[in-house]
Amino acid sequence: MTTATDLTALLLDALGQRIDAPAAARLAQAMGVKPFKNATPNSSVHIGNRKLGLEVAATARIVNRAFFPPRKDGRRWVSWVSHAFVYPNYRGALPPGFDWSLDDAALGARFRRRVEGGLEEVRYTLPPPREGLEAKATLDEDRDRPRHLLIRVAEESDYATIHPGGDPAHSVEDGFFAAWCALNDVLRADRLDADALAALRERRTTPLAFLSGPLGGLLWQGDVRPRHASFCHAYAKRLMAPDAACALFDARELFGDANYWRKPGEAMTEDNWENFDRIAPRYSQRLAQWRRGEIRSTVDRPQPDDDADRD
Repeated sequence: MTTATDLTALLLDALGQRIDAPAAARLAQAMGVKPFKNATPNSSVHIGNRKLGLEVAATARIVNRAFFPPRKDGRRWVSWVSHAFVYPNYRGALPPGFDWSLDDAALGARFRRRVEGGLEEVRYTLPPPREGLEAKATLDEDRDRPRHLLIRVAEESDYATIHPGGDPAHSVEDGFFAAWCALNDVLRADRLDADALAALRERRTTPLAFLSGPLGGLLWQGDVRPRHASFCHAYAKRLMAPDAACALFDARELFGDANYWRKPGEAMTEDNWENFDRIAPRYSQRLAQWRRGEIRSTVDRPQPDDDADRD
């Protein structure tokens, strides 16, 4: 078996590879475990070795444009080595500047510290182990030491996604939000060309056509200005406090329900500018409430300097 100090290189080689790739097989063999099994877009599979302090997962769905959309190879979903948890007994190489003995104050002095997730855990963003990956350390607040490292294929927060083969009518409300983002300087300045933005402003296209066309069916973190990322994530994914200050509840109040939740045969909200004009003021209201601190994300506590625009 490969020694523990060699596992970091094998892990970094395997992350982002198909589970049937040689790099994935080499990692499993070095860990002394059976190869990865296939996953699905709604599940993940794991291999691990507690003695080595390493657990590695694979999934068919990674929120990264290079891996979108999930796809099948024959009857099975293509599965990718997606992320790994590294524990304090791991003896391989660690990200620069990180050490298991560092406490909260020392970690916060070296790395970006944020409170994240439904459990409101303290996490630190570490230097990427290589291009295309990201790493975070989670604090064990009882011990005041790191609990584990998460190393994964870099992902974006996904605010709206039109999946191939899905019913476009289910994304009408997402189209409204995407169009509002474009018209209110929420999208990155370089995300759209002048013609696409002019067509939207002049209403020569519809909101859903804008989302499915110029945005390619995706309204993800990489599409918006950094200062708006936490707002968009919380609003679009029903992670706002109070709970009613989110896209789903606003759609229900104005249109009766979101199209995705309509029953078969029930009339759906149409993709037109009249409906956009009904809901757009609510989006502006929510952003204003966010800026005043009247609503907030339940899963992300941005630092004060996050209000600065870095694009």
